[in-house]
Amino acid sequence: MKKWISSVVLVGSFLGWSQNYKGEIKNIQSDSLYQIQLAPEIRAVSHEDLRYFRIFDTNKKEVPYVISNYNGESERYTSFKIVSKKSIKDSITSIVIQNETTKKINQFNLNVSNAALTKQYNISGSYNQEEWFGLVENETLKDLIAIKGTALEKTIFFPVNDYPYLRIEFNDKTSLPIHIQAIGVYENQFFPEEPIEVKTFTYKSIENKERRVTQVVFSAEKSYQIDAISFEIATELYAREARITRKEEIKNKKTTTIRDQLLSSFLLNSKMNSKIKVSNLKEKEFTIEIENKDNQPLEITNIQLFQNPITIISRLKANEKYEVVIDSTYSKPTYDLVNFMESFPVGMPKATITNFHKIEKEKHIKEKSFWQTNGFMWLCIVLGIGIVVYFALGLLKDMKEE
Repeated sequence: MKKWISSVVLVGSFLGWSQNYKGEIKNIQSDSLYQIQLAPEIRAVSHEDLRYFRIFDTNKKEVPYVISNYNGESERYTSFKIVSKKSIKDSITSIVIQNETTKKINQFNLNVSNAALTKQYNISGSYNQEEWFGLVENETLKDLIAIKGTALEKTIFFPVNDYPYLRIEFNDKTSLPIHIQAIGVYENQFFPEEPIEVKTFTYKSIENKERRVTQVVFSAEKSYQIDAISFEIATELYAREARITRKEEIKNKKTTTIRDQLLSSFLLNSKMNSKIKVSNLKEKEFTIEIENKDNQPLEITNIQLFQNPITIISRLKANEKYEVVIDSTYSKPTYDLVNFMESFPVGMPKATITNFHKIEKEKHIKEKSFWQTNGFMWLCIVLGIGIVVYFALGLLKDMKEE
């Protein structure tokens, strides 16, 4: 019985989440591969899961697409030239690389030999290898042991930039240097477009004088993927620790308690870029808590939220009108197009999804059948009660006879 009830609850939960949305792609001028950037709202209603995403033509035939940052075997790896590598004993290891691609990047991959160590590192950029500008300070590189083999790859993130030279400095004061075999980037990691601002959140600032912190509370109707937070701060000189938290319910047998769950932490510093990279932040409500200690609260004039763009590529035909559908009952599609990504041309034209909205349930104009009416429902209830009473009376009669 318990298993049956659990199954009903599970199916009910799924059906409760099930939802459909649609939009349009039109004004296609020529037959070509097109880039289609997905708006934050589209990603939010799909729960960042594109298995539910489909494109249909006017004949309701499915149109193949690929995600441009697809992680597959066909992705190309570009190795950066290591210009110099210097190690100062018991101090630092400094590695300078050259980004000869001239493309903007916000990450690269380190090929690291296995090491049971944790390393602090800084990253800076330069146009001439003489004047260096900070990108990342006091970040941590850890978990450097591969499950298989003698080396592994680690992805390091930093603010998007176009510096031709990048320098990474590892702190060797507490441990021996680690062996960096190569530094490069996969083709899908290039950052060709600026992050998209997510404008659906509202926020309010609360000064907690007892704890000496500023709490900035964000809220929206749906959960959105957030990859960066940009601060506009009028205060001139500041260095504050900050963290991102969310409310978490802890349920015991009889009680439910709410506590703050730490999602990530970072440093706000007037010497550093005010655009903070974050990871694993996909919430509809969260709080940024800034430590003030004995200082006056920061004079924050504006905060903006951003997400890295996701673009799909599809071959579209001129003068054709396409329908985009998100349906939570779909499964992940498999298209041949994914095998030809290496041959895609640079500078493909762009198309836009418009008129994106939730599909309302259709209203049936025709008269309902009797079994669909309230009368039928009440008839079933009365019959059910009558059956229960009949068997109950029979049971009582048997008990009296005994």
